[in-house]
Amino acid sequence: MEELLSILVDIFWKKAANKIALFMQRDVYKHVQKLPISYFDELPAGKVVSRITNDTKAVKVLFQIVLSDLITCGVYILVLYIALFSLDFKFTLSTLIILPIVYLLFKDFINKASSINKKGRRLLSDLNANLNENIQGMEIIQSFNQEDKILDEFTGVNNKIYKNMLNLTKLYAYNSFNATQTLQYLTLGGVLLYFGYGSITGAFAVNIGIIYLFVDYFTKIFANLNNAIQRIGNLETSYGAADHIFELLQIEIIPERKEKLENISGDIEFKDVSFYYKDEEYVLKDINIKVKPGETIAFVGHTGSGKSTMMNLLLNFYNTQKGKILIDGVDISQLNQEDLRRNIAIVLQDPFLFTGTIFSNINLNDDKMTEEDALNALMKVGGKIILDRHPKGIYTEVKEDGNSFSAGERQLISFARALAKNPSILVLDEATANIDSETETIIQKGIEELKKGRTTFLIAHRLSTIKNADNIVVLDKGRIIEQGSHDKLISLNGVYKKMYELQSAKEN
Repeated sequence: MEELLSILVDIFWKKAANKIALFMQRDVYKHVQKLPISYFDELPAGKVVSRITNDTKAVKVLFQIVLSDLITCGVYILVLYIALFSLDFKFTLSTLIILPIVYLLFKDFINKASSINKKGRRLLSDLNANLNENIQGMEIIQSFNQEDKILDEFTGVNNKIYKNMLNLTKLYAYNSFNATQTLQYLTLGGVLLYFGYGSITGAFAVNIGIIYLFVDYFTKIFANLNNAIQRIGNLETSYGAADHIFELLQIEIIPERKEKLENISGDIEFKDVSFYYKDEEYVLKDINIKVKPGETIAFVGHTGSGKSTMMNLLLNFYNTQKGKILIDGVDISQLNQEDLRRNIAIVLQDPFLFTGTIFSNINLNDDKMTEEDALNALMKVGGKIILDRHPKGIYTEVKEDGNSFSAGERQLISFARALAKNPSILVLDEATANIDSETETIIQKGIEELKKGRTTFLIAHRLSTIKNADNIVVLDKGRIIEQGSHDKLISLNGVYKKMYELQSAKEN
């Protein structure tokens, strides 16, 4: 019966622990999805992953092992003391003098273990961040022969973790064995002296069975105390992990906005917009532009002029510090983000493909999109070259980062994804910068297909690709220095004309 009860209790705790871990990981990840993009600018991806996986696993151990064992130890010690009180109330009462010493041992252990474990969690996050970054950049590491240097950096973090764990091992050795064992020997010595005194002086009757029970029970009490201290060490590890998780959960998410805008026509205005990422170092200053529905506006300028920041603000990844951005007359800082982003599609310079298939990368798990819809979108943007090369068609497997596809193929899939979404507003952030001329010709046809009937924002490296834009904005150090059609800017004989002539000379 006792073994059956033990098995049932073990199943209960483990089931509860796994459910808690399940809900915690889901809630933490759900919270992470709602965090502002600025949070991810500051924290490496590996640290976020560590908090969602390693830290929630450590908290699971709290319920699966630690609490169940601590409760068991506590009940066991209580029952043993009740039995001792029934044998000799006065003497058992006198042994409670060890409680302040036990309390001090526990307090000292908890304080030191807490400090060591918190440091350990942060070092583990650093290690995960280091690994994540280095694995993603392995091509660069190998091509620049940086393996030894990167290994030294990894070893440095790893050694810090080793030293921290060594400190924890020393703490366990001191508190959980030597200290409690010394206290155990002193208590057992007191038991033997007490009964020896009674036997020698004849002050009270001494029963050899009672002596045996006292020695046996106190040995078990200290064994449970030792186990409890061990588990408290694990408890502090779980507390450290929980601190990491709650620290993440306390970060303010983007508040839900109630302003709805189901069908966006694409009328956009940047009104006196100024923006900085940090420390009032403005990357955009006094931006004023208007774009009518269906128009194409292009942004050009040197690196760091603020082109990509314009796109980030349009998608409301960041809020402006000054001015406002209006879509169909509504300030996007008040607009429901799901409605906003449902009507915008973006194609980046380095398109991101998820593990899955070409089809799943086009429909992004949209159940309403059929295989035919995805295939039509891919064909319209020039994706026939992909289908010709891959026998499985749109069900061709896509591995991590889409590494089995060329840069042009990844871009075409990204274009198909944007077209299939059927957005009102299209954002193309240097979408043809990293591809060859032949593929660019195909993609330019895809861009023209995408632009039909849509308000389009273009960032272009090759100025020849934006000649037909309704408005071209020239940015320099975050300010608009010129804007107008291609012909108008050429006639101004300013910065744009110099840039265009320089590129034309290089191409020729």
